[in-house]
Amino acid sequence: MQKIIIAAALLLTLTGCDQAEKKGAFELSGNFTNSKGETLYLEKLAGQQPVVVDSTVVDEKGDFAFTNYEAKIGFYRIKTSEQNFAMLVLDSADKVKVTGNIADLGNTYKVEGSPETKLFMQYNELSKKLQVRKDSLTQAFQTSAMNLGLDKLQQVNPELAAKRGDSLSRTMEEPYMAMIESENVKLASVIKQNTNMFASIIAIQALDPEKYYDVFVELDKNLMKKFPTNQNILMFHEMVSKSMALGIGNEAPEINLPDVNGKDLALSSFRGKVVLIDFWASWCKPCRAEMPSVVKAYKKFKDKGFEIYGVSLDQTKDKWVEAIQQDGITWPQVSDLKYWECAAARLYNVQGIPFAVLIDKDGKILAKNLRGEELEKAIELALAGKP
Repeated sequence: MQKIIIAAALLLTLTGCDQAEKKGAFELSGNFTNSKGETLYLEKLAGQQPVVVDSTVVDEKGDFAFTNYEAKIGFYRIKTSEQNFAMLVLDSADKVKVTGNIADLGNTYKVEGSPETKLFMQYNELSKKLQVRKDSLTQAFQTSAMNLGLDKLQQVNPELAAKRGDSLSRTMEEPYMAMIESENVKLASVIKQNTNMFASIIAIQALDPEKYYDVFVELDKNLMKKFPTNQNILMFHEMVSKSMALGIGNEAPEINLPDVNGKDLALSSFRGKVVLIDFWASWCKPCRAEMPSVVKAYKKFKDKGFEIYGVSLDQTKDKWVEAIQQDGITWPQVSDLKYWECAAARLYNVQGIPFAVLIDKDGKILAKNLRGEELEKAIELALAGKP
């Protein structure tokens, strides 16, 4: 599970300590086939780089045991090299046995005595199945493009090739998104059954907090109860708390940043209007591609009590202003020119752009990330005072 492995590698050093932990309680040993006396390393995934916490040599029978480290709850891996490793989620009282082919740890290892690792591997299998289905759809897209002769058409008529390519992409988008959502439902179901398990904190990162809000809240509640001092859990708790503050029906947090003329412009100054808070940037291609539909909505509703409050994540004023002119943006714009460190983006827990929040005349959050026709319908209802 590449995403899970990468996410795990970025986790901070853990500080929580379970009462069950005591000297000699933790055991990690096992047997590997095809061993030739390799040195085996135990690493803890901490900060930006894994940290080696113990090592051992596999004997002539393939047996090994780590004897110098008492694990605390966290993500680990055992490896012979950077390319050959097995992921583990270990706790202080675990008595773990690992088996497999030492030449191919990642694809062959099996674990007993570690419920957290077994759950992690279950999440991993779900991810692998999703990747197989993604690859299948990608192959179908490439086959369709080839049958349409888009590669040859590109050389003769690039504009027509682009139009047909876009049409094909839209045709494939619906089954692709349906497939993603189907797998996400399965993943959410497994997480719901394991909201007291540490391994779930990585798996849930694949889900949209807006769609699976209840799953995030339940996982946060149970992990905080079980691991109240663990730094990873505290970070997750902070993220969920911010999401809760931005829940539908809550008052949108105040934003007060400089406009293009350097004058501070507060979000609250538009109280009494339905407002779309639009996070974007000149360097963001999806944002720029989406802008025509935003311009369309603004022209349609601007004289009916609707306003847009644009928040740019740009770094240079010139590029920001140039994009405003190029895209025909006529609504208020603000930015502190701090890129992803933008104060408003951090306040609103923006993880990617474009990102938009629709608020009513009283400043209460109505919806997030609506686009196209859905956005226009939501604006119409908000202007009519309907939920």
